[in-house]
Order: sequence, then structure tokens, then C-alpha cells
Amino acid sequence: MLSKDARLRLFLDRLLSATPAANPDEAIALIATLLNAVEDEHSGVPANPSSWQSDGRMYPPQADMARTLPGLPGLTVYRSRGHRTLIGANGAFTIAEIHGGKVLVEKAGADGRGLPTPRDAKGA
Repeated sequence: MLSKDARLRLFLDRLLSATPAANPDEAIALIATLLNAVEDEHSGVPANPSSWQSDGRMYPPQADMARTLPGLPGLTVYRSRGHRTLIGANGAFTIAEIHGGKVLVEKAGADGRGLPTPRDAKGA
């Protein structure tokens, strides 16, 4: 079994190596599939989302934690235990730590573009 830090690094490496997503559904599916695979292979903890607070396993973002941001149409933010996942309409995404805001991974969508910014939303 690998430590949580080692599993997180492996997950992020797999995300960077994966084919980019073309839309939000593909992006969230990619994140969930790769994270669940890493956890199934290396955590030693069976998946049981109802015990996410105590079992030591990492779980993908959940639909009930999805929010939109004013001024940034097409961007969905998922709040997780220690991370914030932002997903754009084009499948681009960023995963960042909630405390400190350190970006763990940024991935462009299949169109080669990253996430929109407030400046993009204003048409500047």
C-alpha cells in the first residue's frame, strides 16, 4: 500500500498523461475514473463513500458539491475535503488546495484551451 501523498502524486501523474477531456462530463469522469483506479490499486481501503471522513481513502468530487461562479459562465467548482476542482465547459480543469491555493494540476481541454478567467468573461 502507498501513502496518501504517494497516491495523490500517482493520480496527478495519470491525469497529466491522460487524453484531454472535451466537456465537463468527460472531465469529471476522467478525474473519477483515475482517482478510483489509484485508490483501488494502492490504498488498501474498499470504496465506501459514506465513510469518506474516516476511512483514509480519497474520493472524487461529488455532484452535490458542485457550484457555479458569478462572472465565469461555463465554469463549475467542486469543493472536496482539502481541494477545489474547477472544470470548464471545454473539459479543461484545475485542482488546487483549499488552504493556500497551491495548484496541484492544470489540464487544458481537448481544444487546447485552459479555464476561463474573469478577464475572459468580460470579453477583454
